[in-house]
Amino acid sequence: MKIAWFLLPVAAVLIASCGPGPKEAAAPAAPGAAETSAKSAAEFDSVGVLASVEGLGVTLDHEGASGAGLAAGRQVFRTYADVLAEAPLENGARVAFKYRKDGDGYVLTELKAR
Repeated sequence: MKIAWFLLPVAAVLIASCGPGPKEAAAPAAPGAAETSAKSAAEFDSVGVLASVEGLGVTLDHEGASGAGLAAGRQVFRTYADVLAEAPLENGARVAFKYRKDGDGYVLTELKAR
């Protein structure tokens, strides 16, 4: 019986320690983080000529887009397989495309014949 009185508080402490830990407050977002993600999520459009396709990289000679800060010229864009599946893939094809800024580069979100 003495053992039962000793084990009862030990069991209570063990059960109480198995509960959820203290709740951590979410770190506040850095000022301007929402603006940055909103800018990077913005889509821009332009027209150009398909120079080459290598894997998921597409090289375009394009007219640029001032809103994205992209000067006219030759640029390599990353893209996705589903975008390439619906695109004209012949070198020299005239194309219209949509893209977004992603880090230091650009990602095509749409590529179609003009």
